[in-house]
Amino acid sequence: MPSHRKIISLFLIFAFFFALPLKPSAASEDPVDRMIFFGDSTTAHLALRGGIPKERVWSGAASTVLFETVNRTKCVHLQKENKNVTLPEAVALKNPQILVITVGVSGGAGTLPEEVFTETYRELLLSVRKANPQTKILVQSLLPLSDRSVKYYKRLTKEAVLQANLWLRSLCEEMQIPYADSHSLLIDPDTGYLKPEYQNDEYMHLTSAAYAVILENLRSRAAELGY
Repeated sequence: MPSHRKIISLFLIFAFFFALPLKPSAASEDPVDRMIFFGDSTTAHLALRGGIPKERVWSGAASTVLFETVNRTKCVHLQKENKNVTLPEAVALKNPQILVITVGVSGGAGTLPEEVFTETYRELLLSVRKANPQTKILVQSLLPLSDRSVKYYKRLTKEAVLQANLWLRSLCEEMQIPYADSHSLLIDPDTGYLKPEYQNDEYMHLTSAAYAVILENLRSRAAELGY
């Protein structure tokens, strides 16, 4: 029979392992916590009104990204390193699990023709895939404009945003990259503009309530995809 000392040792070993906290499975984690967000000013404001830590919000040094030059410039300002890098460089350096991309309204919709818009976005997505094939990409639709934005924008209209989203959805289907439609959740169906309660200013910047809708939509879409 085992000695009392051995029995006590075995008891202590079992007690130690059973006392360890269970690590939550990946499926139980909030996918939003594993997302890095890249985009123009509406993305940049996620750190201000969306509750997302700054290091997971990628935008330009001026808190925006000009879509027509996105593949030719250092369009990501990394907060921790305090330096500007290209999007592929940022992806290779930070290895995001999930990258949410929301670009195309600044210097894109209403400005670029379909072929140029589509090829610019295609080059962007291919560069991310090449930089880190393990990163899961989630492309978000362009977001609605304020109904007061017509005072400032000429070519950028609600119709141009809708058209660009059709191009973008088609490209994502072609490249087999998931697309998340947040645009339809934020618009007023009677006007086609951003709902008044989601308007933070006269352009297309959003309230905290709008970001709550967006994040819930991205959370649901990621869960649906098994991200």
